[in-house]
Amino acid sequence: MKIQMKTTIKLLVLLFAAGLATGCGNNGGGGDTSNGGGNSTSNGGSTTTSTAPVGPDGFEFDSTKLEAAQVIHTQDQANFLKFKETTGKSYYEITSSDLNGYNARGNTNVSTPNKVKLEWGYEAPSGKELSRFDVTFGQKEDLSDGYTVKGTTAKSLQFYNPFIGDNYFKVTANFTDGEKEESNIRVFKVEDIAPRNLYAGNMPNVRDMGGRKTVAGGRLKQGLIYRGAGNRFDNSSQISDECKDVLLKQLNIKTEINVANSDSNNMNLTGTNLVNAYMAYGAVPYSNLARNSVRIRQIMNVLADEANYPVFYHCRIGTDRTGITGMMINGLLGVDFDECLQDYLFSNFAPIDNQRYPHKSSDPNGDDIAKYIDALLELPGETFQQKVYLALRMIGCPATQLNKIIDIMTIGNKADFSDAFEVSQDSDLTSSSTKQTSSDFKAPASYYAVSNNGSVSYSVNTTAGSKDVIVYLGYTGTVNSNDTSTKLSDYISLEIDGETKTLDTKKSLWTAGFGGTQQDNRIGYMFNILGNYNFTAGQHTVKVGVKKSGTFNIATIGVADRA
Repeated sequence: MKIQMKTTIKLLVLLFAAGLATGCGNNGGGGDTSNGGGNSTSNGGSTTTSTAPVGPDGFEFDSTKLEAAQVIHTQDQANFLKFKETTGKSYYEITSSDLNGYNARGNTNVSTPNKVKLEWGYEAPSGKELSRFDVTFGQKEDLSDGYTVKGTTAKSLQFYNPFIGDNYFKVTANFTDGEKEESNIRVFKVEDIAPRNLYAGNMPNVRDMGGRKTVAGGRLKQGLIYRGAGNRFDNSSQISDECKDVLLKQLNIKTEINVANSDSNNMNLTGTNLVNAYMAYGAVPYSNLARNSVRIRQIMNVLADEANYPVFYHCRIGTDRTGITGMMINGLLGVDFDECLQDYLFSNFAPIDNQRYPHKSSDPNGDDIAKYIDALLELPGETFQQKVYLALRMIGCPATQLNKIIDIMTIGNKADFSDAFEVSQDSDLTSSSTKQTSSDFKAPASYYAVSNNGSVSYSVNTTAGSKDVIVYLGYTGTVNSNDTSTKLSDYISLEIDGETKTLDTKKSLWTAGFGGTQQDNRIGYMFNILGNYNFTAGQHTVKVGVKKSGTFNIATIGVADRA
C-alpha cells in the first residue's frame, strides 16, 4: 500500500564516498560493517541539513554527490593499475620490487575492494516506525537484475560489489507493521576502471572479467564471467556460507568450472552445474598451455552456450591455471595485451603462496608464465586478440564457437578475423594414417597418428603473400629436458604444392612444448610455426610429414598472414 508522506519532513544531504578510507578492510571503516553478500549495518555517520525540497517519493539525495564516481580500489590497487601510465613500462616488464611497492606481495589478502556508501534524507510518516532501510542496486534501469543489501534504521548504508560505471538503485524504507515505501530509481557512479574486484566472504582473489574496453572499440559485459579461488584455497579452509551467498545470491552463478586438479577444490554450489576441467601445471615448458590445450577447448565449449552464464571458474588459489584460462578468455575477447597481464598480476594482492610475474624464474624448466605468453606472442597477428583467436582455432575451437563467445560478452564493435588466416577443419585433412577421434577431451576431437614417413595434407585457398605455416600436434614419445639437440625439424617435414621446404623452426622437442604428460597420462599438444613461405593467390596443398620413427598426433594445420 502506498503511504501518504508527510508534507513537512526533515531533510538530509546525501554524503557519498567510497569506502571512507582506502583499504577499508572487511569491516568497511567508519563504523559500518557489511558481510558483502548478506545483511549490512551502519551507524549512519554524520548528516547535514539541506535546503532542497523533498523528492515526490519522500527521499532526498544530493545529485551532485551521486554524480561523483566512487573508488572501489584501495590506494595500493589504484597505484598498481596506473603502473604503465606512471612508469612508461609494460606490465610484461614488472618486477618483484615493483609489486612490493604496491604491497602486492602474494602472501596476504589485500585483494578486497573498498565499499561504496549511500546516504539519504527521509522521515517516516506519523504513526509509522522504521524497522530498517534496504538498498537494491543493479545494471538494469528497471532493477530486474537488482541485488538487495539490508541495512538498519540509519539513513546510510555501506556495501561491497557495485558495478564499475553506472549503478541503478533504489532505497526501501521498511516499517514494523510490514508496510514499506520505496524511493524512485536513481543512479550512482563508480569509477570506470577495471577490474571489478569483489568481496566474497572468506574467499580471496575474486573479480569480474567484464568492464574492460576492447581493442576493436567494444566493451565487455559485467556480471557474466567471474574468476577466483576455489574451496580449500589455502589448502585447508572451506569457503564460508557468506561466500556461497555472494556467489549464488548476488553473482547468480549458474556454472562452476574447476580447473584445479582435485575434487576437493570444488565449491559444490547448490543448483549450479559443475564442470571439471582439471589442468596440469608445474616445471615443464609451456605447461599451462601445451599440456592444457584440450581443457581450454573444453572451457570454450562451455562459454559458447549462453545458458551456462553467469560462469565462475577457478583453480585452488585462482592464479596459475586460472591465469592461463583468463589470459585466453581476455585475449579472445579483445582485451589489450597489457591489460591481460594486468588482470593476471592483480592476483598478487591475494595470498597465492608467492609472487607471480613474467620471467620470475632463472630455472629454464621452472613454471614461468612468460613461457606460455611468449608462445602466444610468437603467433602471427596484428593484435593479441588475433594471436589468441588463431591459437584457439589451432587447438580445435570452431570459429562459430569463438564468435559466439565474443557476441555473448561484447557490447559494441567486434573484431573480424575472417580474412586473417585459414585453419583446417576436421574434414579438410587427408592422410594415409587412420583418423583417431575422442569425445572426452583427452585429445583433440580428431587427429592422425603419423610416423615413419607418414603425412597429413591440407588443401587451402589463400590470398597472395608471405604466410606462416602452423601445425598443432602432440608427441607420443618421452622427451628429456636436458636434450636440446633433438630438434623438431629432425622429425617434421613440410611440402607446399609438392616442393620440399626448409623448416625455419629451431625448437627442440622440449621447447616445442612436448615435455611431460597431463595429469591422466595425456599427451602434451602444442602449436608450432614451421616457417614463413610465399604463397600465390589460390588453392595450395600443404603437407606435414614425419621423417623417422616416433609418432606425432597431427590435429590441425593453419596458414596465416604475418603481421
